[in-house]
Amino acid sequence: MIKNSLKIAFRNIRRYMLHSVLNIAGMAIGMAAAILILLWVRDELSYDRDLPEAGNIYRLVEKDTSSQGSMMIPVPAALSAAMKQEIPEIIYTTRYTPSPLSLKKGDEYIEELVATVDKDFLKMFNLQFIDGDINTALDDPHSIILTEETAMKFFGDLHAVGKTIPSRGYDVKVTGVIKDIPANRNLRFKYLVPLQWLSELGAHSNSWQERFYTYVQVKKGTDPKTVERKIAQIVKTNVPESQSIIFMQNVKKIHLYSAGKYNYDVNGLGDIIYVRILALIAAFILVIACINFMSLSTAQSVQRSKETGIRKVTGAGRGKLIFQFLGEAMLMVFTAHIFAMILVELFLPGFNTLTGKQLFVPYHSAGLYLQLMGLIVLCGLLAGGYPALVLSAARPLDAIRGIVKKSPTNIRFRKLLVIFQFTMSVGLIICTLVIGLQLKFMQKKDIGYNRENIGYFMFPIRPGDPKLESLKKELAGYPSILGVTKGFNPSSIEGYVNGFNWNGKKEGNDISFCFVGGDADFASTFGFKIKQGRFFSPEINTDSSAVVINEKASEMMGLANPLGEVITTPWGARLTIIGIMKNFNFKSLRYAIEPLILQVGSSNSFFVRMKPGNRKSTLEFIDKTFKSFNPGLPMDFHFMDNDFENMYMTERRIGKIFMYFSMMAVFISCLGLIGLSSFMNERRTKEIGIRKVNGAKTVEIFTLLSGEYLIWVMISVFIAGPVAYYVMHKWLQNFAFRTHIPWWVLAVSGCIALFIALATVSLQSYRTSEKNPVDALRYE
Repeated sequence: MIKNSLKIAFRNIRRYMLHSVLNIAGMAIGMAAAILILLWVRDELSYDRDLPEAGNIYRLVEKDTSSQGSMMIPVPAALSAAMKQEIPEIIYTTRYTPSPLSLKKGDEYIEELVATVDKDFLKMFNLQFIDGDINTALDDPHSIILTEETAMKFFGDLHAVGKTIPSRGYDVKVTGVIKDIPANRNLRFKYLVPLQWLSELGAHSNSWQERFYTYVQVKKGTDPKTVERKIAQIVKTNVPESQSIIFMQNVKKIHLYSAGKYNYDVNGLGDIIYVRILALIAAFILVIACINFMSLSTAQSVQRSKETGIRKVTGAGRGKLIFQFLGEAMLMVFTAHIFAMILVELFLPGFNTLTGKQLFVPYHSAGLYLQLMGLIVLCGLLAGGYPALVLSAARPLDAIRGIVKKSPTNIRFRKLLVIFQFTMSVGLIICTLVIGLQLKFMQKKDIGYNRENIGYFMFPIRPGDPKLESLKKELAGYPSILGVTKGFNPSSIEGYVNGFNWNGKKEGNDISFCFVGGDADFASTFGFKIKQGRFFSPEINTDSSAVVINEKASEMMGLANPLGEVITTPWGARLTIIGIMKNFNFKSLRYAIEPLILQVGSSNSFFVRMKPGNRKSTLEFIDKTFKSFNPGLPMDFHFMDNDFENMYMTERRIGKIFMYFSMMAVFISCLGLIGLSSFMNERRTKEIGIRKVNGAKTVEIFTLLSGEYLIWVMISVFIAGPVAYYVMHKWLQNFAFRTHIPWWVLAVSGCIALFIALATVSLQSYRTSEKNPVDALRYE
């Protein structure tokens, strides 16, 4: 029976070749798109979940209790040892600090990311040692652990233990080689060094003032709230004046549930919102492909009605017919799946470039084949279930007479399927346009200072060294350099300080201020604007104890005339307000502007404003001047424009993904429309012949054939518009500074859909309307 069913299925595929090709092509493209998206979703959901004890590993987060309630990741350094000693539920604790480290190979320096950690880090994060002893690898303060990649880079093989690498000031000894860190880990690094390294450089790694990323592993079954209460008691005992609370975040929640919430967080975090949206798009595209199949298959019921009737008359039961039609659907879906996997392999490199990942299809995993089989069965049932029920339900005599073709329910269902398809397609087009508008808005918005043509680098020496001022003068004398300042990056200010006092402060108004420091040229180099008072001057000695606050700080402090007022810091310093600067965005436009204090401060970071058009020669001069001061390290130069672009990299990538997959959704919908219009036009051949004999013009026939589809698409636009508007309005609420959704977005999306639909059906409609009426009347 199965052999006979397969023969019939292959014959029907050959017989209705156009519809078969359209069905297989639409399903293949839909499945390929869905598989690509689901590979990305799977990767996003996998972060840190491969750790054996992931459910019991947490990082600590500190939240202040001021009205702003800001939260940051680094917590007091001394807390790590105190927790391990006083809380029996904790097995391991480790501090973690990432930073760039340059090591020398021959005559060149190689800079990679180093993680400074405690010994417990090695066991907590299940690092796999290729060479070396996990128990002693970090005992020596000058030891270093290399990943496979860095070991090969320095020594050409993995037998690196016992060898030394020159660093600044002393050599480091390789005490371990570990496997490369998987891509789906939030903590990524190339080297590991012990925390004693920072202590030798002057860091107070066991004080309650210094801060580190801190992770703990608790015993299985431990309630995190119990541990949090004990941590609070430790903090209260050792820092009585602290107004902060510390809570624990499981490592499995870090990647997707942290973006934008915490200050000083790790880079490269994802967002659960985008994961959900893209998973929904994958489902939409699959549904659109399945709708194509259903629509064309139910349309074919006219041509297959006699076949169904004869089968029933000769004794075939409904169950057997359903099995036959479902089997055909499964066969076509399976064929489409083969083509889909070919498309996945062809487009995966480009998709990886788009997403910034290294995704791959895990052919070695048995779970993959179970999932793909499940996908094939699901799509087969969705695509073939309804047509099988429709075709098998007709009464034998009606089926032989072809009455099934006149079923109004059948026709209405096909209309609903087309409307549903284009509703989703139009919705994706609207979302794509709105995301593009928001990205353009963020790129064009005046953020309150001029970041264009500004580059920066760090000179490796203590901030107060006189050599820094000499380097600044050398740079400032170059004709193509418009300004030089030493300070902190105004586009990445994080961290808050509260506990300030001033005259007239209201009870409970404990404002958390952001701090940024720079020299007297800081404001002029960046083009900050003053509203009242002045910026710092090198000629006024008292400016060392002066501050400039932004408009937001002035507003929150509630001072009628802030100039001349004194702010007392939590550490007792008295700072005089000499100016009110206009607000500027020092964070992503996702966030509202917060109170800021600008203060004179020493720094070893240089910011250089260059004349437009002279970048190459200016960079060569900066590099030459940098080397002339014998830094001992190569210059690491960055442009602020690039940093700004990277700030919205996630939104930019999501926007492109929306664009490409909305195009796919529209294309798949059009494939179904081609097949459906072809069938409908063929079905109305005799009607068209009669109309032409009675004087109907070609234009009138064309309008008759095309108009119905355009009405369906217009209905889709009216349904999709309000829904997509609501969804994107909610998405825009994630941004403190956002564009509005103009009316023309809905109009343009509708026009795009109408134009595509018209272009899809017009050729076939025109060919049908041009047929000789005599040939049409001879049809059948």
